[in-house]
Amino acid sequence: MSTSTPEEPVPASVGALYEELRVAASLAVRFHAALAAHAGVNITDVSCLGALDKNGPMSPGELADHTGLSRGGAITAVVDRLEKAGFVQRRRDERDRRRVVVELLREGAYARLTETFDALDRSYTEVIADYPEEQRQLLLEFTRRINAQLEERTGALQSGA
Repeated sequence: MSTSTPEEPVPASVGALYEELRVAASLAVRFHAALAAHAGVNITDVSCLGALDKNGPMSPGELADHTGLSRGGAITAVVDRLEKAGFVQRRRDERDRRRVVVELLREGAYARLTETFDALDRSYTEVIADYPEEQRQLLLEFTRRINAQLEERTGALQSGA
């Protein structure tokens, strides 16, 4: 005998919001793919640029960990492409000369790429600023919770769980 209760109907607004989140995720992937093509690289390369921008210089292995790439050939190919395109440089770690660090070159190719991001940032900021502070705090909490779920599910997929 089952002790579970029948599921309550999901309010229409829950389904509508979920659908909009799916659309947003799809549009984000499309935007990053278009941005990558515009820059002459691929979407994986753009992810690596984002990781370097957010976290600063790191070893190729650390960059692979941040982006979910495999260490070795895959990350080496990405760094080679980004270096050839003028986005990054390899250098020796100042504390451990045996260690190579990948560093984002903020001028040149990356500066041109960030102009596109800056336009999107401005438009996002304008939309966010339209909401009162109390609603922005609610949206911030909601987004953090959604991001935590995404991170958890991604980790589970990557670990094979």
